[in-house]
Amino acid sequence: MEKIIRLNRRHFDDIVNIDICSEHQGDTSNNTSKLEMRKDLISRFDDGYEIFFGFKHDSELIGYVTLKPFFPGYKHCEVYWLAVKKKYQGKGIGTSLMKYVEEYAKSLGFRKICLYTGKDMNLTRKFYEKIGYSFVNEFPGYYGYLTGNTTAVLYAKLL
Repeated sequence: MEKIIRLNRRHFDDIVNIDICSEHQGDTSNNTSKLEMRKDLISRFDDGYEIFFGFKHDSELIGYVTLKPFFPGYKHCEVYWLAVKKKYQGKGIGTSLMKYVEEYAKSLGFRKICLYTGKDMNLTRKFYEKIGYSFVNEFPGYYGYLTGNTTAVLYAKLL
């Protein structure tokens, strides 16, 4: 059975596991420990700026997406994070999560949804373009890393 659920603190370990198992493109180093990832996640929850949704397959959480219900512009919001475990990628989970969060944002009265991704994350960019997102602009130095690609690209979609 598959369903999308709202996530909370009891899902911390599952969310960290998804991030570890997603093998995000552009991650040039795997120096972030599980403990550091968990601390970052706790901070994100405590800030209260993101709404977390997870894709559950049977009893396993296999992907998640977060929405920030604000973004510069009239009635704009932002998808902040999307991750799906590597072994489930290419099976429509990311698309289902994005459609869900888009409908959720639309139900709240938002008219545009935006997101950033790395310029060098070609598969990710193709995914967003395939589901209707349009390239808006690129921002060199956005990520502030000391090495690797630091350029972000902004995508948007009218709801």
